[in-house]
Amino acid sequence: MNYTDPKQLAPLLEAILLAAGRPLTLERLAELFEEYERPEPAHLRAGLAVLGGSCRKRGFELKEVASGYRLQVREKY
Repeated sequence: MNYTDPKQLAPLLEAILLAAGRPLTLERLAELFEEYERPEPAHLRAGLAVLGGSCRKRGFELKEVASGYRLQVREKY
């Protein structure tokens, strides 16, 4: 997998956030990768942006909160 490609990184970030069940900071997300394959913070942000865009027409959204990023049910639901 190419961790510098946001489109390839987004589904992995989605799975990580769903499995975590709590918000994760960029630093914590990065720590989940082996050091030799760890994405740069800019790549993680780009992957999160792709993930956020893919949630637009779904019942959940990517939300950045004080303690990190999380996937949550949209408020209107």
